[in-house]
Amino acid sequence: METINKIPSRIIEIETSIKLLEYLKRENVIDDGMYNFCINKLMNKLTLEKSKINDDYINNIDNYKILT
Repeated sequence: METINKIPSRIIEIETSIKLLEYLKRENVIDDGMYNFCINKLMNKLTLEKSKINDDYINNIDNYKILT
């Protein structure tokens, strides 16, 4: 039986924000200072979210709901 990798929605949202910042930097919408500041903040959040992951966290369905 295959195992399905579950990725919490908060991690997906943070990674999407990082991709958006990379696009804005590439298009010269934001400068290097703002890019680095935002990326550092997001990387800290990403590290924190990844450190929370354990069996209980993975099995809690509320961690996979994306707010729209």
